Amino acid sequence: MVVTHNVKGYEEFSKKMEELEGNGNGSVHVLFSGGKDENGLSWCPYCVKAEPVIHDALQKAPQNSHFVHVDVGERAFWKDLNCPFRKDPNTHLIFLPTLLRWKSPQRLDGERCSNKDLVEMMFEDED
Repeated sequence: MVVTHNVKGYEEFSKKMEELEGNGNGSVHVLFSGGKDENGLSWCPYCVKAEPVIHDALQKAPQNSHFVHVDVGERAFWKDLNCPFRKDPNTHLIFLPTLLRWKSPQRLDGERCSNKDLVEMMFEDED
């Protein structure tokens, strides 16, 4: 079973990734999405559309893998060009949502995160 982690903000994200890297875990997939309101809906419409597709596809991920769902925060924070998620050399985020395999060139972003086949391939493809 995939181990799921939910983190909010850049500080929590950084700590979680350090922890996972230090444990020598299997593959780690990370989903970056817009913050959610009190009703649990993200301000990012593409994130709202992509999340159920990604969560359904998680069953294709390897048993010993980790999935980290990162809430990047409010829209104004994300839109700031100096947002730490945009500046981080390990993420290079431009679009939300972004699904990536940590420390790998494999990534899907924007509307591609809603494509069931692409998302499933992302989780299945272990080379």
